[in-house]
Amino acid sequence: MTDGGLLSGVLPTVIGAFCGWISGGVGGFFSARHEKKKAVHQREKEVSVYSEPLAHAAFDLQSRIYNIVERHFMNHFYVHGDERTREYCVENTAFLISQLFCWFELTRQELYYIELQNEKDTRQLLHLQDNVQTLWGTDKTKYHGIFCLFAGEQRAIGENLIIRRDGSSSCMGFAQFMDTFPPGKNKQIDILREEISKLGANEHLARVRLIDIQNLLIDLLALLDPKFLRFPQKSRQKMQLRDAR
Repeated sequence: MTDGGLLSGVLPTVIGAFCGWISGGVGGFFSARHEKKKAVHQREKEVSVYSEPLAHAAFDLQSRIYNIVERHFMNHFYVHGDERTREYCVENTAFLISQLFCWFELTRQELYYIELQNEKDTRQLLHLQDNVQTLWGTDKTKYHGIFCLFAGEQRAIGENLIIRRDGSSSCMGFAQFMDTFPPGKNKQIDILREEISKLGANEHLARVRLIDIQNLLIDLLALLDPKFLRFPQKSRQKMQLRDAR
């Protein structure tokens, strides 16, 4: 057989094999890319199960703290309110605080799922949670011993609100909180109620702690919602002690 005949017989086979290799490689590349995108999407869904309610809990509580400090919420509706408004002040504020503690506890327990975009963000999340816990439990002189909740009390309160169902964990809502924990039913939540009630007559003494906590919650929101997609920037301003009237 001549060289030309040999080449004419072999060349189609070589070209076919090469094209098959290229096709398989390209197909494999796009398949791997598709699987990677699916994994990222699934990861985002898993993270949102914990990060979104945690962000909502932080936003709701910092808003209540703002109202207590800037708009004298406790003075208007507790000190000078009627039975209904007094009950709401204590119970709803207790729920907002308990809700935050609950999601703190869940993120600690389910840290595998709450890992954020990178390890640095995850470490920052834990750091902020620890700072809130420490700030709420410290007995530093500048906080006057008002509105103090020890770390163990905070975690116990959070644990009490956890709901486990069908392999998933969540936090109970306000209505269930009211039904499940009436006054006298749970020691830790009764302690929380007592501390909130003290704000009525001692709001001015609690301001430093309240403002410091609100500032940390704003930092937490900056981590969980950096682009202000869920909560507007104008509603997430840090209070300053000199601003408290």
